[in-house]
Amino acid sequence: MSLFEAAQLSLIFGLLVFKAQPTVMYTIFSFLTGLIGSLLLLRAWCWTLAITPRDPVVGFIWKATNWLVTPFGFVVRPRGNWDLPTLAATVFVALVQVWAGRELMGMPETATAFIVAIIAMTLRWLVNLLIWGTIIYCILSFFANRWSGYMALLGTLLDPFLRPFRRLLPPIKGFDLSPILFFLLLNLALRFLVPASMGLYVF
Repeated sequence: MSLFEAAQLSLIFGLLVFKAQPTVMYTIFSFLTGLIGSLLLLRAWCWTLAITPRDPVVGFIWKATNWLVTPFGFVVRPRGNWDLPTLAATVFVALVQVWAGRELMGMPETATAFIVAIIAMTLRWLVNLLIWGTIIYCILSFFANRWSGYMALLGTLLDPFLRPFRRLLPPIKGFDLSPILFFLLLNLALRFLVPASMGLYVF
């Protein structure tokens, strides 16, 4: 291979890496914002259910998100079962995520799609959180003691969502099939939320 050909290949490779950079950056950024958004939603739900931060898992969530929630606490205050500072922080992170998508990927294109993407992104994090929570809950139910601390916490977090499905689909021979139905519906919701959160629906 001649020096000229090697230079050509290096140039082509460099251009491919440069073009791929926005996608790689967006993927990494999406993972980080998704993790933060999920922790914030989990924190808000723990507040609604009045789960004390003395629980080790809940305490970790509090410590991991305090840096972001505290500034919003100066603007809005919790009201009853609604942890408004945490919810405001969640929407803010979703806004940053959608804005990054617009800058790096060019979507969403319109203002309406931008607003819809923020709402859809927040709901997408919630659905993903519920999907993984349901998967972990089902796996642990076969191995862990149902009265252990982690199982009790998971059961408390998921029970308000699973209860309506248990009414529709009672246990069969001792097996609770409601998580399966819940899981299927969550995945169906993701089919609409994922493109909407990325601004692919143009309004």
